[in-house]
Amino acid sequence: MHPLICLALLPALLLATFPACAETNSPPLSLPGRVQKACAEKKIDDRLSALANVAKTLSLSEIPGAIRTADDLKQLRERVVFKESTLKRWGELAPAEAFAGIADLPEGMLKVESIRVAAPVFAKKDIHAATAAAVNMKPGRARNEAVQLIAETWAKDDAQAAIKWVNSLPDGFPRDMALHDIYFIWVHLDPAGISSTVQNLPHGDTRNALLMNVAGDWAALNPSNAIKWAESLPLQSDKELTLPIVAESWADAEPLAAAEFALQLSPPELRQHAVLAALDRWATQDPQQAFRWAAKCPDRTLQDQGIARVLNVYAEVSPVAAGVAVDQLPPDPVRESAIGSYAQTACLWNPEAATQMAFKTADLEAREQRVESCFRLWLAWDPNSAKRWLAATDFPEETRQRWLSEIPTPAF
Repeated sequence: MHPLICLALLPALLLATFPACAETNSPPLSLPGRVQKACAEKKIDDRLSALANVAKTLSLSEIPGAIRTADDLKQLRERVVFKESTLKRWGELAPAEAFAGIADLPEGMLKVESIRVAAPVFAKKDIHAATAAAVNMKPGRARNEAVQLIAETWAKDDAQAAIKWVNSLPDGFPRDMALHDIYFIWVHLDPAGISSTVQNLPHGDTRNALLMNVAGDWAALNPSNAIKWAESLPLQSDKELTLPIVAESWADAEPLAAAEFALQLSPPELRQHAVLAALDRWATQDPQQAFRWAAKCPDRTLQDQGIARVLNVYAEVSPVAAGVAVDQLPPDPVRESAIGSYAQTACLWNPEAATQMAFKTADLEAREQRVESCFRLWLAWDPNSAKRWLAATDFPEETRQRWLSEIPTPAF
C-alpha cells in the first residue's frame, strides 16, 4: 500500500480503534453514579462483580461515602459485597486508619474478612504500631486473625522478634497458633537458623513436621551440613525421621549421590526409607538410570521395592520404554517381581503392553492371574487386537473362553 494512502486512512483507523473517544472527554461518574450503574446490572453475579469493581477504584476521600452508600443498598448481598470490598480498599490505601475503623466494627464475617487485608499491610508499614493496635482490639475472632497475620508478616523480616512478641501476649490471645505460623515461615526462610529452636520444642506433630521441613529445606541448600545436623540429633527417632527427608531432598539435585548415601545408613528400616525416598525423586528425573541403579542394588529387598517405586513413575509415563527395561532383566526372582509391578502400573495406561509383559511371568499361576487382570481392560478398549493375541497363546481353551465371556465396561 502506498504510504500516502496509509496516512490518509490513519484517522479512520484511529476512530475504529477508539470508538468511545468522545466519552473520554466526558466527566467521570460520581460515586453515587458508579454505584447506581453497577446496581443496574440485571444478573446478580454481574451486579455484585460490578459493585466490587467500583470499590477497587475508590480514592481515599471516597471511602467514608462508600461505607455510607453500602449501608443504603437494598439487598443484603449487595451491602455485604460492596462494604467488604470498600473496607479492603481502605486497608490498602490507609492501613492504620482502616485498621482502627475495622477494629470498631461489630464482630462478624465482615470484620474478619476486612481485617485480613488491613493487618498485613499495616504490619509492613509500621510493625510496632500494628502490634499495639492488635493488642488493643476487643477479644474475638477478628483479633485472633489480626495477631496471627501480624506475626506472620513480622516473621518474614525477623522471626525471633515476632516470637518474642507473641510469647509476651497475655492469656486469651492465640499464642500457640501464631507461634505455629511463625515457625513454618521461619523454617523455609532459614532452616539452619531455626534448627536448634526446633529441637527444643515440645515433642509432637508440630515438632516432627518442623524437623522434616528443616531436613528438606536445608538439604536442598547444603546437603552436607543437613546430614551433619540430622546425624547429630540425640534421639534415634529424630534421625530416622529426618535422614530419609535429607536423602529425598538431596536427590532433587544429585540423585546418585543421595541414593548411595542412603544405602549406607543403618538400621535396615532407616536405610530402606531413605533409599526409596531418593528413588522416588530420581524416578521423576531419569527413570532409566534410577531403574538401573535399583536393579543392581546389593540389598535384595531394596531391589524389589526400589524397582517397584521407579516403575510407579516409569511405567505410567513411558510404558513401552519401561517394559523394555523390565524385559532386559536376567531371569531371576527380581525380574518376576518387576514384571508384576510393571503390569500393575502400566495396565491402566497401556493394557496391551501390560498384558504382553505379564505373559512373560515364569510362574504359571502368577502368569494367569496377572494376564487376566490386564487382558480384561485391553479387551474392553480394543477387543479385536486382544482377541487375536489371546488366540495365539497357550492358555487352555476353557480359560480363554471365560475371559472372552466376561467383557468388562471400560473404567476410563
